[in-house]
Amino acid sequence: MPEFKITQRTVEPLLKAERPFENRSLHYPSVLRVQNEWRMWYSAYDQTYRDDNDVRLCYATSPDGIHWERPNLGVVEYAGNTANNILLDGRRAGGMHGMTVFLDECAGLMERYKLVFTRGESRPGGWLEWIVYGAVSPDGIHWKLLPAPLLNRNSDTQTVCFRDREQYRLYVRQWSGGTYHGKRIVGYSESPTFGNFPEPVTILVPVADDPPDMQFYNSAATKLREGLYVMFPSGFYIDDQTVRPHLAVSCDGKNFERVGRAVALPLGAAGAFDSQSIYVAPGAIPGPESDTYWFYYAGYTIRHDGQPDYAGGVGRFLLTVTSK
Repeated sequence: MPEFKITQRTVEPLLKAERPFENRSLHYPSVLRVQNEWRMWYSAYDQTYRDDNDVRLCYATSPDGIHWERPNLGVVEYAGNTANNILLDGRRAGGMHGMTVFLDECAGLMERYKLVFTRGESRPGGWLEWIVYGAVSPDGIHWKLLPAPLLNRNSDTQTVCFRDREQYRLYVRQWSGGTYHGKRIVGYSESPTFGNFPEPVTILVPVADDPPDMQFYNSAATKLREGLYVMFPSGFYIDDQTVRPHLAVSCDGKNFERVGRAVALPLGAAGAFDSQSIYVAPGAIPGPESDTYWFYYAGYTIRHDGQPDYAGGVGRFLLTVTSK
């Protein structure tokens, strides 16, 4: 197994909730570097929040991955004004949650950017099942929502998808005892098309020597290079409601092995923007040296069930991989 080292971790947030449409929280970033520009897509909620369907997908750019700007795009109206960086409004789109953007370099020009998200659909008894949907775009700004689900199964977290040679890999949330029963675990499905994903199989679960209250929240599954995949699954600790990432590694993107049992990215110092919860974002950007990769993450000063008020900031760290 390779060895992994995390350095150059953010002390202050690179982007934090501060706009009116972010006045509840900022969440789930996706970051790509396209030529010399760094691009970020992130989720935002305001205080009119009813449930997770009410997200807005927003966009930011940077020349260096550190200093971020919110461009005025004129795409979506908010409070009577389109001078904002909003790309999609979940309420107008029928509901959206847990979004991930990736670049599909093998696709046609109109579908090079792809978005995977879930939509909470009402079920008898008043509960929501979070079905996996997708969208495509030529530029990452103007999106076309696909009408049919990618996977007609529940995945109530940030769902991950990326193109890997001739197939699309999809990483979802499952529940060990059926939807909303038992523990949160990680499932996997693959398809030769961006759609028609078959029933997921379970690929990562807490084990006997993990704390009994720990569950896996989001996967942050990522391909680093040929033959090397990682996850930073966030351990959700039910008793104290903190969220802390672990690390797992795979040579095929399906069979993952935990890298120890300890937390891979500890919570920040008391009062820091990432002092109570951390969710690593999927997708790695090559770093300054070979076998180094930038990862971004969402950090919070509140715990999982805390009351958000301009909650959330985006940080990053450098992962170095050393082969034994």
